[in-house]
Amino acid sequence: MPILLVVAVFTACSENDDSSPVVDNPNPQPDTIYKIGDTGPGGGVIFYLTSENHGYEMAGRIGTAKWQDIVELTDATNVAGLGTAIGTGKQNTTIIVTALGSGNYAAKMSNDYVQGGFDDWFLPSRDELKEMYNYFHTCHCITGIDPVNYWSSSQGENIWVTWVTNFRVNIDTTQFENWTYPLQKNQTVSVKPIRQF
Repeated sequence: MPILLVVAVFTACSENDDSSPVVDNPNPQPDTIYKIGDTGPGGGVIFYLTSENHGYEMAGRIGTAKWQDIVELTDATNVAGLGTAIGTGKQNTTIIVTALGSGNYAAKMSNDYVQGGFDDWFLPSRDELKEMYNYFHTCHCITGIDPVNYWSSSQGENIWVTWVTNFRVNIDTTQFENWTYPLQKNQTVSVKPIRQF
C-alpha cells in the first residue's frame, strides 16, 4: 500500500510539473545566407543586399500601365512626399495608392501583387530601380529584358513626369541621364514590383 501511494504521488507531480528540461534541437537549421542573383524568400531575384543579409528581391514584369490612369497630362495629380532614395519605394507606393485610389496604374498593380505567399510588394523608388538596372548590367543578362522602360514610384521635377529607367541602355557607353529619365505620367510603361526581406 505505501508503494502504491508513492507511485500515485509521483505521477500527479510529474503531470503538473512545468520545469521539465528543454532539449536542444540536435540539427538546427542555419539562417539562409543570400547572394546577389539568388532566389529570395518571395520567389523573386535578389538584386540588392545589405551587410545584415537583408535586401530587395524583384518579381518579373507583371504588365504595363500608366503611372496615373489619366488621358491628359493636365489631369495629373501632384503626389507630395515621394522619395527617390533606396528605402523609400514602399512608403512611396502607399502614398501613391492613398492619393490616387482605385484604378489600373503602376503603383496599384504593384501594391496588389502577391507572389511566394507575400503581399508586401511595391513599386521601386528611382534609386531602387537603378539598383535593379545595375544587377542586370553586372550579370550580363540585360539583353534579355524586354520591353525596355520600367516605372519608379518617384515623381519627377514637376507633377507631370515620373522617373523611369531604360534597362537596355549600356551603362558604360551612355551618360547617366540617358538611362534614368523623367517620363510623362500618362505613358504606358512596364511594371516590375519589388519587396524587402
